[in-house]
Amino acid sequence: MNAAPYKPRQDIRPPQGAIYRDIEVSVAVGGPDIDLQRWTFPYSAVMTQECDLLQDDSARQAEPKSDSARDDKLLPAVLLCPAYKAAAFRNGEHLQFLGRRMQRHSSNSWRRIKSNQNARYHYLSEWRELQVAELVVDFKHFFTLPIEVLRDAFGNDKHYIARLSSLYREDLSQRFASYLARIGLPVQHHQLNSAPRPTEPRPSPR
Repeated sequence: MNAAPYKPRQDIRPPQGAIYRDIEVSVAVGGPDIDLQRWTFPYSAVMTQECDLLQDDSARQAEPKSDSARDDKLLPAVLLCPAYKAAAFRNGEHLQFLGRRMQRHSSNSWRRIKSNQNARYHYLSEWRELQVAELVVDFKHFFTLPIEVLRDAFGNDKHYIARLSSLYREDLSQRFASYLARIGLPVQHHQLNSAPRPTEPRPSPR
């Protein structure tokens, strides 16, 4: 079994788990006066499901015609998560370009992140052969790009540098979906027994 976590890019089509470098996005910030800023993420990972990306690619290669079955498979955009360089992330410096001071991680906190025991983050190992740095994905941060932009403007080997192998990409996707689907309980289960209970009314004496 090939245990390598990454594979080389194949073509310009964005697959699930593709790793991109230096993706630039335009972000509308502020209000009521909107300011359009350009943010550049050193690395990003594609989170959109592979089956949807394959169906989109097949539909685009089909002969253009008015066909609802074809058009229904087209994707307007691809979902990506920024992947931050591990050293900057651990020191809370990975969003300095936005003027944000992020949390610094202690040795114990970093150990849990690196072993993927913290549900919010996903650690990706370095793979020098394909120029992939040691990275951390923060599931609270994600963005979309039109699929035409990702494919045509960033599909070259300057930006699209590698893709996660099967199972590694599914592991990333499953953990991301699980994090987004989490439920914030009003009281945690382990706290229910210690929480004060409402006093039941006593029957009136007769």
